[in-house]
This record gives sequence, C-alpha cells and structure tokens, in this order.
Amino acid sequence: MDNPFAKYLTKDVHVDEKLMDQLAYNEKMAELGRLSAGVIHEINTPLSVIAAASQMVLQEHELSEFAVEMIERIHAEAQRLSQLTRGLLSFSREDNGTREETDVNDTLRDVMGFLRYEAQKRSVRVVEEFDYKLPCIYADVNRLKQVFINIIMNALHAMPDGGQLLLRTTLSGEMVSIEVADTGCGMSREVIDKIFEPFYTTKKSGQGTGLGLFVTRNNVLALDGRIEVESKKDEGSRFILCFPVYASS
Repeated sequence: MDNPFAKYLTKDVHVDEKLMDQLAYNEKMAELGRLSAGVIHEINTPLSVIAAASQMVLQEHELSEFAVEMIERIHAEAQRLSQLTRGLLSFSREDNGTREETDVNDTLRDVMGFLRYEAQKRSVRVVEEFDYKLPCIYADVNRLKQVFINIIMNALHAMPDGGQLLLRTTLSGEMVSIEVADTGCGMSREVIDKIFEPFYTTKKSGQGTGLGLFVTRNNVLALDGRIEVESKKDEGSRFILCFPVYASS
C-alpha cells in the first residue's frame, strides 16, 4: 500500500538537503573570512617591502633600459597585489573600488604584456581577435585585471604541453563580451558545477587554494557582469565574460 505521506516526506528531505548545503556554504564563508585576515596580514608586509625596495633601486644610476622596465613592473605588480589582497577581505561587501571608463582591449593587452612570457614558456600560441570599435565599460581596472589574470593563467596551466589561447572581444547588444578559450585538458560536467565554489580545486595539495575562480566570479558580479563557462574533457575550455556598456550621465 502506498504511503499517503510519501510526497511530503520527499519534500521535507529535499528541503533538509538544501538547508544542509546552505549551512555548509555558510561555514565555508566564515572559514574564508578567518583565513583571509591571517593570510593578508602576512602577505602585505613583504609586499610593502618589495614595493619600497623596487623604488629605491630605480633611483640608482646606470640601470639598463631592460632593468628599469622589469623593476617598474615589479613595483606595479606589488602595488596591484596589495590592492587585490584588500579586495579579498571585502569580497562579500558592496565594494566596487574606484570605477571609471575602461577600455577592455587595452586592459587585456596590459595583462598579456605581463603574461606573455608564461605563454611562451608553455609553447602556447596567443590569438587576439579584438573588436577595436568596442565601447568602454565602467569598471575598477585593478579588479578587472585580476579577473583576466586568473582566467588566463588557468587557461595556460591547462596547456602544459602547448596549445592555443584565444582572446576575443565583441559587442553583443548593450554588453561587451570577452571570450578566453584554450585547447587544454578541459573539464568534466561535475568539475564545471563546482569550480566557482570556495576552496574547490583539482590541483594537487599545496598547488592551489581553490579561491581563484571563486574570487573571480565575485569580482565579475561586483562589476555588474556575468561569467559563463563551456568545457569538455580533453577538448579545452571557454570562459565568457559580459559587462554592460558604459553609459555616461
């Protein structure tokens, strides 16, 4: 004989599972907050030393043009990392930083100038297909750079034996679209469903915190954008970012 209360019991079990998932997520958020405070305190001190030391070295005479360029880059990245660590602490707050009219193509070129060596080291061919009539977006440039760096570095790590990295920008209605596609190892459906969760990583112990894509997604949302991912195991991955076109008042 059928149990007349079966449908209610099933519903209750489903509700309990959702509640447990939410409690587990909340605990992860609390743990992330505790971890961030300690880690950022430890990171900011050496970052300050690096930034100050690089400025002192630049005051030396007879530096080659290459040395000056590299030291200036070290200083700029130390400053950027300091801002990013502060951003990690405030990821759960409504904090959009200093937003301004931003050219997505220029920002991508700046990021690739920094990551070009990483691509060459892995024998990755970079293909840029930029829409040069693309309108600007309204963004915190440092936060946007962090988004691009995290996604592009993930793509490069997925191609240790070489491949192709495609960077494409297009205009779709009132949204600027940025596509980052690789020909790397790809991801299964199970992995795709979890990659934006905090502390989730497929890397070996000690090689990743599982926070990169979690922070990336929060930065994208903070900039009023959205992020999507398409991937198949052994066939590569494609990340699509969309941000609203800047509308001057």
